Amino acid sequence: MPGKAKVLASALMIVSASGAAFITTRPVPASMGQEAQAVAVVAPDQIVLPPLTPLEYPAEVRALYITASILRSGKMDGIVSLIKDASGDMAPNAVVVDIQDDSGRVLIDDRLRAAIRRLRFLRIFPIARLVVFQNNNIAAEKPSWAVHGAGGGLWRDNGGRHWLDPSNKEAWAHVAGIAKEAVDAGFGEINFDYFRFPSEGVTTAVYPFWREGAGREKSDVIVEAANYLKNEIKRDYPDIRLTADIFGYTFMRKADLGIGQSAPALAAVFDAICPMIYPSHFDAGNFGFDNPAAHPYEVMAGTLAKGKEIFMAANQPFTNIRPWIQDFNMGADYTPEMVRAQIRAIHDAGLSAGWLNWNPSNRYRPEIFK
Repeated sequence: MPGKAKVLASALMIVSASGAAFITTRPVPASMGQEAQAVAVVAPDQIVLPPLTPLEYPAEVRALYITASILRSGKMDGIVSLIKDASGDMAPNAVVVDIQDDSGRVLIDDRLRAAIRRLRFLRIFPIARLVVFQNNNIAAEKPSWAVHGAGGGLWRDNGGRHWLDPSNKEAWAHVAGIAKEAVDAGFGEINFDYFRFPSEGVTTAVYPFWREGAGREKSDVIVEAANYLKNEIKRDYPDIRLTADIFGYTFMRKADLGIGQSAPALAAVFDAICPMIYPSHFDAGNFGFDNPAAHPYEVMAGTLAKGKEIFMAANQPFTNIRPWIQDFNMGADYTPEMVRAQIRAIHDAGLSAGWLNWNPSNRYRPEIFK
């Protein structure tokens, strides 16, 4: 039987030294001791996962979005270092991780489970981003669940994507199953995205279950799905946090935008709602600006102010609101100060649930968080 030193020298492992963890294919020095060996050992043919360390739920979540491929790569070391080196009230303490690829294929495996253990060991709060009703993979596997075109066949939105019928309860159960798998993998929160009806090219969409004018509005369907997921998941995992991404424009209008998202109604169900208030996505003329993207503080502050009015009219507390912020160049070249301005606007609005930073390239600048 090979000795421990030989196993450690030949294995791929997650180790910890001086409070920092990293993935390495190199031998682990004996000087790193048992603390290093306790985090996880990944053998060539089998990954051995240790028990999950206790999860710390931040009062204010300050999260960076990362893809599953970045989480599994050496580039994650740089993001971990950025988080650990940051200081002050804008310092990140969490990450939002995709657990599906673009087609909807689930990416939860032992490599991801090991990476989540690393995050928890480092006291970085892990959030699973779960795309709900836009899913090419499941639409192809189960076409009876999917939206069809008027002439038959699977319907595509303007971006070429397939959608599941949001009123299909079998789809709800499928999503709940993935969410539970993510919790078992070590995530402390499930963030539901595309939790809505499709918004583009819908004039040719035919839903196999939902019927317009049949007594269930789109917003009724989405709230019903939200309650199902909450009850189904929290029955087994009462401490898990459940959140949902919503269009930023839902804070601008009391009426449904045609996608079924009511911000006050969803806030009454989930632990937090996450409006995507990207200034680049607002039209010319909003808040009096020809180019809203160039005015991130004003757009964030103005949107939250209008949202507060909508919540007051619905008699819903304006508290569990955690916006997504823009950290990418669209409409303007986004400097670190422009990203920070959005965070200041969130704090100035009296919100304390935190924020989520969307940078699709996952290239985060330390200057933002100092």
